[in-house]
Amino acid sequence: MSNTFEIPDLYFDGQFIDVLWDNLDETVNWFSSNFNWKIKVNENWKVDPRCTQGRMVQLDCGTWLVSYLTADKLPHHFADRGTVQSNIKLCFKVKNIGALYNKFASNGIRLSSLYNGPVSQYFDMWITTEGIRLTIQEDPSLLTDEIYPSWVRIGVNDLEESITWYETYVGMKVVEYNKENNYVIMRLKMNHTEEDSLWILEQLEQKSTIHYINDQVQPYCWIQSRDDFFKYHQLLKAQGIKVSEIGGFISAGMVSFHFYDPSGNRFNVSSM
Repeated sequence: MSNTFEIPDLYFDGQFIDVLWDNLDETVNWFSSNFNWKIKVNENWKVDPRCTQGRMVQLDCGTWLVSYLTADKLPHHFADRGTVQSNIKLCFKVKNIGALYNKFASNGIRLSSLYNGPVSQYFDMWITTEGIRLTIQEDPSLLTDEIYPSWVRIGVNDLEESITWYETYVGMKVVEYNKENNYVIMRLKMNHTEEDSLWILEQLEQKSTIHYINDQVQPYCWIQSRDDFFKYHQLLKAQGIKVSEIGGFISAGMVSFHFYDPSGNRFNVSSM
């Protein structure tokens, strides 16, 4: 697989969490109570003109909660619930993972065991009545006990193939390749800052059946040029990659689509 075509620069832009309409206020309150996050934006806004109603709430760490009502399934804005678990984990880092684990456990939140992963310890948690999964990572170098954004972990069936695929079709660059522990840290530019975002591709212990999974937690990348966004969509389709149709406001406004890596992991892009 060689990059004989030019892809646009992608900038990591945070994450959308798809929330059912009746659960949005509960989810906002959960983050406020448990992560101490504040509301930055709260507006009635439809992700797609085909929605009958829509709301978006921006919280800390580049996190948007989106909720909408629609009579038909939208081409891009949707999530599958109660199906196969995604191999994409959105991570947040804390100074003392044990203390936070005990706090959440005492509050009755569903948690995985503490486990070792790339670089550090982790635990997974499933929040609100919808069971939205987030992942907590330990970083003792932090100076405070607040929760900070970290990297995105992506489990893949074939690590070597996936490294080449993400380099070719997403423009990621290798930062560190840990062959002994079967993971690679990659980077992408980040929107609104000079820093890079970090992504970890990690070899799954057992190859999974390829399901095209549409999780509620959806990391997003941004394309600066609207024209480049539409060209990128056509380029991916021409390469035979499984790509959604474009959702949002096609003539003017935010537009989005998603595509899937060789392991069925969903990758989201937007533009304005």
